[in-house]
Amino acid sequence: MAAGLHPLVRRLASGGHYGSAGVYPLVPGVDCVAVGSDGAPVYAGFVRAPWGTLAERVAARMGIPLPDGADPVLIAGGLNPAMSGWLPLARRRREVAALGTVLVLGATGVAGRTAVQAARLLGADRVVGVGRDPDRLREVERLGGVPVSFDEGPEALGAALAGTAPSIILDYVWGPPAEAAWAALARRGLHDDPADIVHVQIGAGAGESAALPAGLLRSRRLLVRGSGAGSTSLDAIVAAMPEVMRRLAAGEIVAPVRAFPLSRIADAWAFTGPERAVVVPD
Repeated sequence: MAAGLHPLVRRLASGGHYGSAGVYPLVPGVDCVAVGSDGAPVYAGFVRAPWGTLAERVAARMGIPLPDGADPVLIAGGLNPAMSGWLPLARRRREVAALGTVLVLGATGVAGRTAVQAARLLGADRVVGVGRDPDRLREVERLGGVPVSFDEGPEALGAALAGTAPSIILDYVWGPPAEAAWAALARRGLHDDPADIVHVQIGAGAGESAALPAGLLRSRRLLVRGSGAGSTSLDAIVAAMPEVMRRLAAGEIVAPVRAFPLSRIADAWAFTGPERAVVVPD
């Protein structure tokens, strides 16, 4: 019915992702909405490599029924990015009494914008969203976030945080933007501050490496961890999917998607617009 063409799909196919099997030829795709053996639509995934979900038939290890009336294209394109923020935010909320301030690096991408919404739904007091595209930064503001441009530097980010350390940083870009966030959190002098910060590394669109200052680790209670297949259990991922699907279907989380027929797969593969590309049959 529909298969999401996520950045992850492209990176796995290119061999640039840690999860790449390195086996060619391969069928791309990590998830889809398909018709199950009983004729009902299901969200399917975890297909064994080198096979993928951009196929007429798939043997998937997971098939979750869609909410009644859910748009298959929306679920195929929106669930993957929405899960990327929801999982670490929900985990952090279980760890602390309140999320407080949430910082999203790369908030202008589809996943980043869904993360801004998820943070609000999960009770964040403030969400600071950092990105570059002016139009999408205005969208971040409309979604309830405080927009900050990467081009304004650590000082602007520090001002947007209003002197309050975030309880969690969702990082979709890594590289220099992560370093800018750490610079914004830097402080001098001795402080007795019980608050801790969790920096969650999700994507690496701005670079595979980032230099973490030693002084920041000693002056802040900072924990850096990743969120993805391998660092998050498959059971935890699957358990969260029905709720996030319901949120998408109800419009509580808005994920912009754009459908491409299979005959235009080359256009879909090259698409870099503000929506998540989804491939559908002709």
